Amino acid sequence: MIRIGLVGVGATVSIAHFHAEGYKRDARCVISAVYDVNRPAAEKWVTDHGLNARVCDSYEELLENCDAVDLCTPNRFHYPHGKQALKAGRHLLLEKPMAIRLEECEELAALARQTGSCSMIGMVYRYANPVRLAKKLVREQLGRIYTFTAWTGGKRLANPQNPLEWRMVRALSGSGALGDFGSHLVDLALYVAQQRYDTVTCQLDTFIKQRAGADGSPQPVENDDAAVFTANGPNGLGSYTVSRVGQDDIMLLMAGQGGMLQVSLRSPDKVLLWEKDPQGCYKGGVTEVAVEPQKFFDGWFYGETSAFLDGIEGDRSDIPDLSQGLYVERVLFAAEEAARTGRTQEVAT
Repeated sequence: MIRIGLVGVGATVSIAHFHAEGYKRDARCVISAVYDVNRPAAEKWVTDHGLNARVCDSYEELLENCDAVDLCTPNRFHYPHGKQALKAGRHLLLEKPMAIRLEECEELAALARQTGSCSMIGMVYRYANPVRLAKKLVREQLGRIYTFTAWTGGKRLANPQNPLEWRMVRALSGSGALGDFGSHLVDLALYVAQQRYDTVTCQLDTFIKQRAGADGSPQPVENDDAAVFTANGPNGLGSYTVSRVGQDDIMLLMAGQGGMLQVSLRSPDKVLLWEKDPQGCYKGGVTEVAVEPQKFFDGWFYGETSAFLDGIEGDRSDIPDLSQGLYVERVLFAAEEAARTGRTQEVAT
């Protein structure tokens, strides 16, 4: 039985809830330990989820009572807690972004390679059935992808009356919408279309520049509300829009040698396919390709936690490991630098 230690039960958005529901469905594991800096919140969370888990007083106590660590904490804890878990020989599921600084991401990826533990980044959209079907259709029909266009984001923070959150403080979060949402899109371009990028351009903006702090006084928002960036590599072009102040669920549109494909997680029961002769023209019309049914949103997390357990057992063919996560972070750090300088930036290798 694999013992899972879950860290960070959430205050405004509880990703831990969806992870827990995935683990509870899998007989191979048990959530053995839970830790949050707010112990009463952790105790309530354990009770609400019907768990017989140890509520720990420290992260070190949690490490002593699990085989694998699932980090659902705010971004600034990813590096120190991830490093501790890997050094302790624990398997690791780490929510994105890997860390706030690129040097920290590089250190985590190097440490994961040295330890040999199963290390996974929480790129949950890989496990949405429309995305998995798109990957299959690219491989079997579209072939090489010329352009990959995508957008995603959220609406919750569009309200200027929402108070300042840790997500808006650079020391606690790093970048804003760029890192939060852009990480998923760059990962999907790699996963679905095998696009890796060498250069990137970017523009960022913060539209709601102040929000109420803990004492009610206006405080500056220190990172981006939205980003638009483009990228180039040997397997084509990518263009992306992300926003935390008004954007729909993930949309992917890719065109290549054998046609064009659209994936919308707003319509998860189908993908749209425009067929093309690889050596000739589009054939006319659009085909709706049915997607295998899956519980919306929750089902993606079931797939993610199942893949993590597979990886712990030795089959790591279906996980985004920390080396892939590092590539994504290198693209995003280059994008932020491009926005700062107004110049195209090379992606670190």
